[in-house]
Amino acid sequence: MPFLFLMPLAAAAVALLARSPGQAALGTVIGASGIVADAVLMASSLPLSGGGDLFRLDELGMYFLFLVAGVHLVCAVYSYGYFRRETERGHLGMSKVRKYHVWINLFVLSMVSVVCAHHLALQWVAVEATTLFSAPLIYLHGDRKGMEAAWKYLLICSVGIAFAFLGIIFLSRAAGDFPLTYTALSAAAGKLDPRFLRLSFLFFLVGYGTKMGLAPMHTWLPDAHSQAPAPASAMLSGVLLNCALLALLRILPAVPGSYASPLLILFGIASIAVPALLIAVQRDIKRLLAFSSIENMGIIVLGIGFGGGARPAALLHVLNHSLAKVLLFLVAGDLVLRYGTQRIQRIHGIFRQAPLSGVLLFGGVLAIAGSPPFGSFWSEFGILAGGISGGRLAASLAYLALLAVIFGSFLMYGSGMVFGDGNPRKLSAPELWCLLPACVLLVSCLWLGLHVPAGLYRLLERLSATVAFS
Repeated sequence: MPFLFLMPLAAAAVALLARSPGQAALGTVIGASGIVADAVLMASSLPLSGGGDLFRLDELGMYFLFLVAGVHLVCAVYSYGYFRRETERGHLGMSKVRKYHVWINLFVLSMVSVVCAHHLALQWVAVEATTLFSAPLIYLHGDRKGMEAAWKYLLICSVGIAFAFLGIIFLSRAAGDFPLTYTALSAAAGKLDPRFLRLSFLFFLVGYGTKMGLAPMHTWLPDAHSQAPAPASAMLSGVLLNCALLALLRILPAVPGSYASPLLILFGIASIAVPALLIAVQRDIKRLLAFSSIENMGIIVLGIGFGGGARPAALLHVLNHSLAKVLLFLVAGDLVLRYGTQRIQRIHGIFRQAPLSGVLLFGGVLAIAGSPPFGSFWSEFGILAGGISGGRLAASLAYLALLAVIFGSFLMYGSGMVFGDGNPRKLSAPELWCLLPACVLLVSCLWLGLHVPAGLYRLLERLSATVAFS
C-alpha cells in the first residue's frame, strides 16, 4: 500500500525537475503505470490495512482505485500530445506544463487517499485535499474565466465539505463509544442514536453531494470542468466525482433505508432533471459534457436509492460513466485545439474532415446517452428495472422520461457536430497521442455493452451488499 502514495509523489518530483514537457509527461505516465501495477498486485490480497485504523483497502475501495489509476494512466498518455500541441502554439509555457504535472499527481495522491481511507475523519481530510490540489488545474491557463471558475469551485466545495464535517460531528454523537471507522459503523448498525444518525446523513448527503455535483449544489461544476485543460477535465469528471460518491457510500450501511432511500431518490431525480432542462441550450462543448456529469451522478445516486437489483447496476454505471465521459472530454479537447473554439456551432462536419475523430465523438455521444450497444445502456436499464421491481413506479417513469429528453439533446448535438454541413475548415494534423487513448476508451465502452464479464457482475453484487442500508 505505501507504493500507492509514493508513486504520485515521485511523479510530482520528476515533473518539478523536468526540463521539457516530454520529461514531465513521461514521469506522470510512469507514475500512473506504477499505481496500476501496484493495484493489480494487491487485488489478490484484500483486505489490506495500514496505519492502524487509518487505512484499509477492501473490494469496494479497490474498485474505485482501479478507476482512478486507469483513468489517470489514459489521461497521462493523452497529456503528452495535448500539451506538446499547446506549447507549440504558444498557449502554455514550460512552467505551466510543469505545474500541471505537479498538481495532477498531487491530485491523484489525494484521490488514492480517499479510496484507501478507513477512518471517517481521514477520508474527510482526503476529500478536502482533492479540492485544494485540483483548483490550480482549473486556473492553469491564467485567464479571468479560469480564475472565476477556480474561486467558485473552492468556495462552493469548501462550504459543502464543511457540511460533511458537521455530519462527522453528529455521527460521532450518534456512535457514542464506537470508533469512527467504516467497519465499526457497519457493525454498529441499529445501535446508533437514530436522531443524530439521520441528521448526520442529511449533512453528509448535502456535503459530499456538493462535491459530486448533485443538484441544486451543482453550480460550480460546469464552470470548473469547462475551464480546466482537457485531461484535467477528464479527471475531474471521470474520477473526482466518484471519490465523493465513495465517501457517501461508506456511510450507507449505518443508515436506515426507510430514511436514506427517499432522500437519495429525490436528489437523484433532481440531478437528472436540471441537466435535462439545461443541456438543450448549451453552446459550449465542455459545459455540455459537464452538465452530463451532473446527470450521470444523479443516475447513480438514484440507483443506490432504489436499492435491490438497481444497486449493482448503479455501481456498474460508475464504470460506464467514467469510460464514456473521459472519452468525450479527451476527444473534445483535441477538437477544441484543432478548431480553435469550444463553441458547438463552430464545430461541424467532423466526419468529412477527420473521420476517426468523428467516429470517436459520435460513439462517445451514443455511449454517454445510454444507447445500445454501449455499456451505459445496460446499467441505465438495470437501474430502471430495479426501480420498477422495487415499487418505485413514479420515480422510474420520471427517470425514463428525463433520459429520453437528454438522449434527444445529445443526439442533436452529436449529429450536428459530426455530420453537419458548413464551410469546411483547414484542420491541423491529428495527434496520435490524443487519439490513441480515446480509441481504447471507445472499444472499452463497446465491449462492456456487448459482454459484461460474469466476474465483474459477481463483484458488483458483492459490492452492492457492502453498501446496503441497515
